[in-house]
Amino acid sequence: MDNDRNARLGAASGVVAVILTFVGFGMVTSGAPGYDESGEAWSGWFADNANRIQIGVIVAALSLFFFIWFLGSLRSAIAAAEGGTGRLASIAYGGGLLAAGTLLITLAAVATAAFRPDEISPDLTRALNDFAAMIGAPAVAALMAFFGATAIAGYRHGALPAPVAGFSALAAIAQPLTFGVMFTDSGAFAADGVLGIILPVLTFAIAIVTASVTLYRGYTPPAPRSRSTA
Repeated sequence: MDNDRNARLGAASGVVAVILTFVGFGMVTSGAPGYDESGEAWSGWFADNANRIQIGVIVAALSLFFFIWFLGSLRSAIAAAEGGTGRLASIAYGGGLLAAGTLLITLAAVATAAFRPDEISPDLTRALNDFAAMIGAPAVAALMAFFGATAIAGYRHGALPAPVAGFSALAAIAQPLTFGVMFTDSGAFAADGVLGIILPVLTFAIAIVTASVTLYRGYTPPAPRSRSTA
């Protein structure tokens, strides 16, 4: 990756994206009922906290801008190290974009639930919130591709140092835990549980931050290795 100022700022946007994501979703989810509680509980919570939730959605949405900007820097780093057709760079970039698109839908569902909770059925409010949580489950396939390709590019081509690639590998392994949210509304695998959301999100954040900081500090991938045509 070029070590000019703009490239380094682009790489640093990954850290900004993670910070805004945590702040935004912290505002959105603070004090939320459990996923096993009634529609009335969810409707009342959205009605009482609508403004805060809407501001949180805006903050989390802004994180998408910085995440997509970071994806461009990461793709460049992987492509420079990988050489050739840049297959892994394309997989990582595509997986990241698909994940960002899913987050956009999640935020839209939450914003809809907070728009006029006093005027719609509590069951519909709860359903919108459930949809926001459930869409994250199949979306982990995109994150698995994103982190998996990043990890392979680091280990195989030196796009990132091995320890940083290891964090991406760990994130790729942890993401499938989110599939559990489709089967339970309470416990560790629920959408507010340790395994259903907390561990996948923490490994996501660590992998993004370590990669972002590494690229910001001017890490230069080794030159692509020549390939034998035999």
